[in-house]
Amino acid sequence: MDRDSAAEARWPADLEAIVAKSVRSLREGRGISQHQLGSDLLLHGCGMTQAGVDLLESGQKLLRLNEVAAIAAYFDVPVESLWQPGGELLKEHQRAFLLRAAVADEAEQRASAYYSQQRSERLREK
Repeated sequence: MDRDSAAEARWPADLEAIVAKSVRSLREGRGISQHQLGSDLLLHGCGMTQAGVDLLESGQKLLRLNEVAAIAAYFDVPVESLWQPGGELLKEHQRAFLLRAAVADEAEQRASAYYSQQRSERLREK
């Protein structure tokens, strides 16, 4: 048995295609452009152009391990969630991210309302 057929026997799933789908889902779910993702990944050790992100998401870019790790760090998800078929773990993290964002938005709105009220009261006192 040659090396390629041995690899096929152990890995029937196309992991790069699964990672590509996961990255696109995460990026679109958070409203991030391909260009922004590529630029932001530079802060995590691997920058990409918009074209590089497009190739990644279409499954045409071969991924290096450090790129997968940087993508997971950027989206704050476990590395293994990027290559799990069905993306259940990834969906859990997406829901948690969206919940944290909603809570943060609500807290920001309450703080803004509170400070506006305080400002109005100070102006009335003058």
